[in-house]
Amino acid sequence: MQINSDARLYAALVDGAEQLSLPLSSGRLSYVHLVRGSLQVNGQSLSAGDAVQLSQEPELQLSQGVDAEVLVFDLAA
Repeated sequence: MQINSDARLYAALVDGAEQLSLPLSSGRLSYVHLVRGSLQVNGQSLSAGDAVQLSQEPELQLSQGVDAEVLVFDLAA
């Protein structure tokens, strides 16, 4: 599959005390989709199927995962 855009895709499994962070570049958008489980994204609680869009954030922080499978899209604005 080809994406005709300036985009990066990350996938992660987060559970228990694991914490992940990803620096976000200025002028880009981040879209986080939680495939399964539950997770905190920059302090906001998500459940399976939830998504959040972030802009003008210096960093993405994923924490407090419970059997969480997450996709992160880093997109040109």
